[in-house]
Amino acid sequence: MGKYLRTLKPLLDDEEHRKVAMLVEKFSEEGGLGRKLQLYLLDRREKTDNWAYEYWLNDMYLNYKESIMINSNPGMVFPPKKFTTILDVARFTARLIDAALNHKDILNRKDLPIEKATSREPGQPLCMAQYYRILGCCRIPGKIRDSQYIAEYKNDCDHPSEHIIVLCRNQQYCIPVQAGDRGRLNEDEICAQLLYILDDAPCQANVVPLGILTGWKRALWAEAREDLMREERNRRNLELIAKSLLMVCLDEALPTIFNCRLQKGGQGYSTGNRDESNLAHQMIHGGGSQCNSANRWFDKTVQLVISGDGACGLCYEHSMAEGVAVIQLIENLWNHAESLPPSSDVPSTSGSHLPPPERLEWIVEAMDLKRIQDASEVVDNLVKDLDFQVFRYTGYGKEFIKSCKVSPDVYIQLALQLAYYKLYGKLTATYESASTRRFLLGRVDCIRSASLEALEWVMAMSQPKEETDYDIGNKKVTFHLVSDDRKLELWKSAVEMQTKEMVDNILGQGIDIHLLGLREAAKETSPTAASPLPELFSDPSYRLANKFLLSTSQVATSTDSFMGYGPVEPDGYGASYNPKKDHVIFCLSAFWSSEVTSTSRFAQSLEESLNVMHALLNRPITGN
Repeated sequence: MGKYLRTLKPLLDDEEHRKVAMLVEKFSEEGGLGRKLQLYLLDRREKTDNWAYEYWLNDMYLNYKESIMINSNPGMVFPPKKFTTILDVARFTARLIDAALNHKDILNRKDLPIEKATSREPGQPLCMAQYYRILGCCRIPGKIRDSQYIAEYKNDCDHPSEHIIVLCRNQQYCIPVQAGDRGRLNEDEICAQLLYILDDAPCQANVVPLGILTGWKRALWAEAREDLMREERNRRNLELIAKSLLMVCLDEALPTIFNCRLQKGGQGYSTGNRDESNLAHQMIHGGGSQCNSANRWFDKTVQLVISGDGACGLCYEHSMAEGVAVIQLIENLWNHAESLPPSSDVPSTSGSHLPPPERLEWIVEAMDLKRIQDASEVVDNLVKDLDFQVFRYTGYGKEFIKSCKVSPDVYIQLALQLAYYKLYGKLTATYESASTRRFLLGRVDCIRSASLEALEWVMAMSQPKEETDYDIGNKKVTFHLVSDDRKLELWKSAVEMQTKEMVDNILGQGIDIHLLGLREAAKETSPTAASPLPELFSDPSYRLANKFLLSTSQVATSTDSFMGYGPVEPDGYGASYNPKKDHVIFCLSAFWSSEVTSTSRFAQSLEESLNVMHALLNRPITGN
């Protein structure tokens, strides 16, 4: 409760904070409600593998009612490939699928090495559960709450059956890539199956773009799915999709309207006339109903996206696993495919005995078509509203930051605080994910970067550059400079607090999951479902503390790839960052419909903030 009050200090005025302090005191007092709820959680801990996991999963993902496209699913962009023929597309994709089958073999044997913490009590084993929830898994929409289909791993047979779903021109094709009676398809055989799809899909008429429904609001998609399942053929199709190892989306290129309107920073890579921001739009949402958004199944954990013009990447459903686990897998697939020598050989005839991939055919009625039309409208509006840009800051990277004896993550978090303050003259509740994998089934807790120490530092950094006299009425007021030495003192305090907040979270001493647990315990122990929540959780300060207008995360990659996502609030920003040796890749997102946000202005403020931080920390040492 003490940490909660400190969290609110930079966000509330003194009177508002005094009111919350009284609520906290009442909640925490001896014999009070908070103590009873704490005992409830301690009892729950003894009866479950992880007392918080179900609470967290439901609150973070499965209770979410809006579209998960943009609002939840991240997109990952890889450097574009140079495809010259359709065979190049099929060959590279076949190699990715082949590598995924190799990885699934490891999972089936439960042979994935257990990772260990490398810092802050190094050597502690890390929970690997989410690594087993990536391949073969799927989110299932629900009218009240979503659920998850999680694959079982069986090592009781040499060749467990596996299939993938390939989407092309808004159609779904099933390829059995491994079967008990004939073993596993080789690269040539997978390539031949993909070539068939690339040839067949453009010839189909009257295609039903069913995948667009997965980008709709969750309850509406759940209702549509329920109606579809009344037909046995549709039920089988949906089961094939849910249980597929992964999905491959063979896409068309996006038009240049998705290029960043106001590009800021280094340009990075591009393909044709498409820039990095355009590529990110393709991976996050597909470009709308007239482009590739129906060539998706947003519920599926892994959707590999391969475009004929060389754009490559991933769209992934977030409820199963964190970015670190997904990135590790996808980078392994990419490295495998890239390590093999280029091949323009036509697949051998060894696969000619195989039946062609099955195109999934759906039985749809007028109501289904109306729903597809309605979902398309919702998806198109979401796509049009996304203000997204990839900003490569090239002034310096983690090499300089480490020379300042500061963690790159801490440094960039404080840069984001300074950038936000420069724009809005205040701080906001900030979310940064912190891994809690030292605990069984642990996922993440929230590093809250908007500390009182950060506020004092950003205020000092935002003072005028020189002493200035202002005439206010009949009085002359002088604003005095904050010295660089004082700024450095405040910087060190902010770094110390941010570092402590980070370490507390990864060691299980964050406040957000604990607060969530107390809130859910209050619901479960209340006399009736309609009983009001404790005042601590119904007070506006609790909503303010959880209104994350800055939703951030470090998404480090070993390749020159990056991952981005949408904001979590209508007037908020999404900000992922990927520190490299001599530069930092930021993926910034907002909504055009907001009157207060702009990724272009935020990128400008971020660039200025990183520059002044460099000047402060790199200045010549004066004095004796």
